[in-house]
Amino acid sequence: MYQKKFFLWIIPFTFISVMSSAQDFDIYPRLQDDKIKTPGINANMTADEFSLLSRNIRMMDMPYSLIVPGYIHFKAKDNTVGYTLLGLRVAGYTGLAINAYRLTIFDKRAENMITGKGNLKQDRNLFITSSILILGSWLFDWIHGKYRLEKKQELIRYKYGIKLQLEKSQINYSQKNYVPSLMLTYKF
Repeated sequence: MYQKKFFLWIIPFTFISVMSSAQDFDIYPRLQDDKIKTPGINANMTADEFSLLSRNIRMMDMPYSLIVPGYIHFKAKDNTVGYTLLGLRVAGYTGLAINAYRLTIFDKRAENMITGKGNLKQDRNLFITSSILILGSWLFDWIHGKYRLEKKQELIRYKYGIKLQLEKSQINYSQKNYVPSLMLTYKF
């Protein structure tokens, strides 16, 4: 009897999970690329610039950056800031590990640390600082990483857009022979 109820519940959830696209969702899905018309790839464009133009920060990147510190900055090819965020997040996790270790040594509970009982003020400060480091580095990675990627994309579009306009404006008049003339036509 239990197995029948289990299968009655599990089968609809299986179909829903197969048909849904829950791994990557958008609040405002893009059906076009913001109507940006990019000309053919410029001969001077590097592979890094081209790969930066084709990257987007999506909602699925938010939990990825929670798991992998500096993920969005690495995606934006801003490695220095990415490694800095990695170091800050590791320092935060280390603070939490030290905090948990100290609580087990002194045979205290986390509730005592929060309420301040048992001379655990330093442990409470360490916990708050570590939590702020972890949460702050994650939010900075998400917000600033998205900004950096969009800024780099704008600079690349501007750089090659200017070059394209200059190439179009440079007409070589020496190759074409222009002869001043006048033409009159008369029809009956």
